[in-house]
Amino acid sequence: MKPLHLDPDWLRRKYVDEGLSTYDIGAIVNRDPKRVYEKLRDFGIPTRPRGENLKGADCYMKQPGTVNPFAGRAHSEETRRTLSEKASVPKPYLRGHRNGMAGKFGPLNPRYIDGSSPERQRLYARSDWKEFVKQVYERDGYACRRCGAGHTGNRTLCAHHVKPWAGNPGLRYELGNVVTLCNTCHNWVHSRRNVAREWLG
Repeated sequence: MKPLHLDPDWLRRKYVDEGLSTYDIGAIVNRDPKRVYEKLRDFGIPTRPRGENLKGADCYMKQPGTVNPFAGRAHSEETRRTLSEKASVPKPYLRGHRNGMAGKFGPLNPRYIDGSSPERQRLYARSDWKEFVKQVYERDGYACRRCGAGHTGNRTLCAHHVKPWAGNPGLRYELGNVVTLCNTCHNWVHSRRNVAREWLG
């Protein structure tokens, strides 16, 4: 008996009539959602706009018990090379008015918080900020609070705001809100690998 997702009538019923996502169907037939998507295309079944199932309460990744199918996996070196080659190809559709982010700066940008970035750059160059950072480093013994590394080799120290600079003007010069981290740990803290949100307020 052939897998369910290879039956065009069943697949159309699940995707079009019932409104299931490729992730939902993939979970039913125990297949990668991309394989389900390919079958939809093969059978000529019209697909919804990409990301349609990522909106609000319909987000399949927010449903109870949902597991990211790529969690704990990594691309092979060959795949990484292929992705790198594809990324290096010019993409004219990402330029100008065809780019969905074109002209969206300041409050129009979805990552905008309070417009404090230019102010931060100015303050970071001032002597009072440098003096404040020196106090942070001295308090922490010129060592990373996470791994204990000092300012040696490829490791450099930086002052990290636990509650971010943007949106928290009263905590920018608060010693209790700033910790010493090495550049490696600082990058880790702001990465997706920091699932427990260590050193993030």
